[in-house]
Amino acid sequence: MELIQLGHIIRDKRNELGLTQEVLSLQSDVAIKTIHSIELGKANPSIKTLTKLLESLQLSLIVINKKIN
Repeated sequence: MELIQLGHIIRDKRNELGLTQEVLSLQSDVAIKTIHSIELGKANPSIKTLTKLLESLQLSLIVINKKIN
């Protein structure tokens, strides 16, 4: 999985839901700095972090995989 693609998917879904990084951070219990780095494709999130974000964004790994491939 390309980190930049993952970051774009997360950012696009966050924006689609009208969430700021701060709100997503509060909802997912993931630090804003981490969200920022992931959205820029500069961080490789752990499965725990990725799961928290995807749950908050109402996404699944299956959807992410289909968008990347």
